[in-house]
Amino acid sequence: MRFRNIEFRWSKINNKYELVSWYSNLDWQIKETGTYEQKEHCCVVAFFDKTKEGYDMRTVGNRFFEDKDAWVVGKYGLNFLNAIFYIEKDEGELK
Repeated sequence: MRFRNIEFRWSKINNKYELVSWYSNLDWQIKETGTYEQKEHCCVVAFFDKTKEGYDMRTVGNRFFEDKDAWVVGKYGLNFLNAIFYIEKDEGELK
């Protein structure tokens, strides 16, 4: 899920959910067609770690507090993951 420049996603590299902030690259890249394309890059704002009691959010430095949108998307992500955690926990107890 992406809201403005903050994205909540699964990371194959880190093997966990993460919150990333996207930035537009100031260098314009020339595509093969001869048109210009602005590239984006991202940096990790927070990781979501699964524990035996639910998910915890671990922030990276002050990045989480520098962007108001990170709070909105981070809260959504944490609520989403904890809802899944409790559904899986309840299903495990029913077996």
